[in-house]
Amino acid sequence: MPRRRRQARIPTPAWERPRGAIGRRLLGRGGQFYGTVVIGLLVVVALAIVGYAFLNDYIEKQQRPGSTAVAVGDTKVRLDDFSRRLKMYVDQFGGQGADAAQPQAAVPAVSGLLIQEEIVRRYASELEVSASADEVKEGIATRIGAKSDDPTFDVVFKQELARSQLSEDEYRRMVEATVLAEKLKTELGKQLPKTAESVHFRQILVSSETQAQEIRDKLDAGEDFATLAAQNSLDSSTKDNGGDLGWIPRGVLSASLEELVFALAPKETTTIPISQGAFVIEMLEKDSNREVDQAQLTNLSERAFLDWLDEKKKSVKIVNNMVDLNSKQVVWAVKRAYQI
Repeated sequence: MPRRRRQARIPTPAWERPRGAIGRRLLGRGGQFYGTVVIGLLVVVALAIVGYAFLNDYIEKQQRPGSTAVAVGDTKVRLDDFSRRLKMYVDQFGGQGADAAQPQAAVPAVSGLLIQEEIVRRYASELEVSASADEVKEGIATRIGAKSDDPTFDVVFKQELARSQLSEDEYRRMVEATVLAEKLKTELGKQLPKTAESVHFRQILVSSETQAQEIRDKLDAGEDFATLAAQNSLDSSTKDNGGDLGWIPRGVLSASLEELVFALAPKETTTIPISQGAFVIEMLEKDSNREVDQAQLTNLSERAFLDWLDEKKKSVKIVNNMVDLNSKQVVWAVKRAYQI
């Protein structure tokens, strides 16, 4: 008899299969399997984190030269431009060994200078102050130690551009700001009164309040002020002149020092602590309306210019990313400016 054919087994549809079959298979695995899976996942996550960090750092380093060091309104100074100006500043102050050229002093000085330059270029016209092309060229000539009408001017200027690594436009804008600043000081000086409340005093600068009090005790005991100034004062510009500063009009001294000094009566002596130590001051004479001499008028013009700058800074958004000396941007700029 012919054999009966076995009927083919029809697969059970997925929706009719018992639930949890896959889960039961996984649960049937040993602990070693799950440990391997967890370790593998951790390795993948760790590699992803490290890879992201390296990629992010690489991208940041590639973009860093073009990042913003300082900005005044919509005008931005790139970090690589900042580093070149920083190098120029360091060279102007005698190289890396000079105190003023150290990063802690130079970096804020350069960022402040760049902000000042943009403020001056932006707002000088409000006082009808401008700088012509000839004035800028004359300013460049003064800066590079040449004469603007000398046939070698262009050659010397190109050498300066190569040394500074600034573009010609950058250099001209820098000098333009210098010219405008000087003209602004002159213009603001014209607006100052020709007379002012003034004081005539002498001073001894020492390193501590304790030393200042010791000197004051000696003065009270009858010792000579000029002799003590010559022996003790750290102010080299006045110590050999008995500490005499001459007549000082109101507006020249810092506001905090001025308030204390102008409050003294003639022949009165006091000590005034400052961040660098302390002053011993003796008031000699006062005048409520004394004519301001030319030297002091220059100082007052400088003060008026700084006040004008501070006022203009309030009218525009300023960004300074070079404040933190430990930031990546500052470290980047310092390494290139100081070639370290």
